[in-house]
Amino acid sequence: MTKIKNILSLSWNKFKSWPLWIKIVVCVLVVVAVWFMKGCFAGKPTVPPFRLAQVTRGNITDLVEASGPINPVNTTLVGALVSGEILKIYVDYNSEVKKGDLMAVIDQTQILASLEEAKASLSSAKENLVSAQKAYDLAKLNYERYKALYEKNYVSRVQMEEYELAFVNAKSSLNSAQASVVRAQSNVDTASKNLSNTKIVSPIDGVVLTRKVSEGQTITAGFSTPELFVVAQDLTKMQIEAKVSEADIVKIQEGQRAEFTLDGYVGEKFQGVVRQVRTNYVESSASSNSSTSYTVIVDVANDDLRLKPGMTATLTIFTEEKEDVLLVPNEALRFSPSFNKEKYDNTGVWKMEKGQPPHRVNVKIGILASKNTEIIDGDLKEGDRIIVGENNLKASGTVSMAPPRMGAGRRR
Repeated sequence: MTKIKNILSLSWNKFKSWPLWIKIVVCVLVVVAVWFMKGCFAGKPTVPPFRLAQVTRGNITDLVEASGPINPVNTTLVGALVSGEILKIYVDYNSEVKKGDLMAVIDQTQILASLEEAKASLSSAKENLVSAQKAYDLAKLNYERYKALYEKNYVSRVQMEEYELAFVNAKSSLNSAQASVVRAQSNVDTASKNLSNTKIVSPIDGVVLTRKVSEGQTITAGFSTPELFVVAQDLTKMQIEAKVSEADIVKIQEGQRAEFTLDGYVGEKFQGVVRQVRTNYVESSASSNSSTSYTVIVDVANDDLRLKPGMTATLTIFTEEKEDVLLVPNEALRFSPSFNKEKYDNTGVWKMEKGQPPHRVNVKIGILASKNTEIIDGDLKEGDRIIVGENNLKASGTVSMAPPRMGAGRRR
């Protein structure tokens, strides 16, 4: 023992005589050697076999996402009922109009000529009617006279039948003349209406959204009415026409609140309310897959006129919101331990209790959100520990019973 002390004392004295930089190098080497030896011989910390989470209480919201264009609630197409050249246009895009305001005028030349022709035909038909009426009255009088004479045997039957035939012919001519007057009057009314239709007026109070014609352009009114203008009745009241999948449409009801964003207003959120869920649907097919979508109308206010017709809104509809409910992480519903080989027909989570092995608990779920799921029934309470994964083994990836698919909508 004394010998070891002497050796250490000698070594220490020699160490003190070394230069400072040699002392620093020696100290660093000693520290590194100690750290290396500790890493080689010290035991690794124990890793728990499972990753756990707690059952919590909180709020959860069910959302449906969609998109669609923003349009005015009421729009009116203004068309032309007559053909001709556009002589003058009095409005343009964004022009404010009142009901009855003149918007455009169509050339009246041909229609005026048609009206004059119709009036002349009417005058001639009325003259023919007067002549036919007199002929009818005379034929009727002669027929009645000869009929009375025939009954007294003063004239022959042949003579009486001649006047009877003349009376029938006069009556037919009178009917034809009356019909000619009616047709001629109808032609006059039509030409007069066409003349008034050469003046295109606004049917409502509103704002011109679209102008589809120019001065000098010739339009033809045939089986379809040429569209000249589109007038929006009130731009302070707009609506979103969103397409929603069949998986999500069953959750949307009138009166639900909605939130939407626009590319033109980055970071801003606008509010709306579901007004209508339309029952008409659209089927689309891509490759071998087909889908059905429905139209949902969301009313939005536009008092400051920042929303422009045609903008595309990215829409979030809040279909259900709950407060203070039991929540579990979605991973817990998908987890199955590697030692489990059994398959289950219902949804469940693996519960870990102190002093007991993991055991499965059947649950009934409510709202399925992006991170958490509502538990509405099952042997779970706030604070219970449930398994969400394995640490010491490679995750098996086996799903005992995944929660049912809730559609394409996003939840949070």
